[in-house]
Amino acid sequence: MKNEVFGEISFDTGWKTKAEITLWGKKYTIRVRASAFYEHEVITGEQEKAYMAFKEVPAEKIEKLLKQFYENLDFEEFYLDRDELIKGTPDEFLTPTTLVIRRNGVCALLFDDENDPDNGMAVKLFPEEEVMTQDEFL
Repeated sequence: MKNEVFGEISFDTGWKTKAEITLWGKKYTIRVRASAFYEHEVITGEQEKAYMAFKEVPAEKIEKLLKQFYENLDFEEFYLDRDELIKGTPDEFLTPTTLVIRRNGVCALLFDDENDPDNGMAVKLFPEEEVMTQDEFL
């Protein structure tokens, strides 16, 4: 199916497509998932607005949010169950994977985290900006 804003989409427990983004000077192909429970549920206007707004977010904004989060983070406390901590800058241990857009337009970019492969991180962009674990967002 084709959506005016998302382009070619398919349904598999939500509407899905792919997009390219650039972070830290590297290109990534990510999944874009617009939440829906049933195929007859069309993409909402809020989801379209959020996706259009996401495409306008400068990479530097996402990079800055992550940098600020990790600069203020106590690694030992945040990654409690790790025997060996992988430290560094976010571009060294985070990989963007999926943009999730809820039916109400709440939107977050999900990242795989080498420090915590079971959980990952989320950068919530709309309606407010916040960095959290994927568990907290999902």
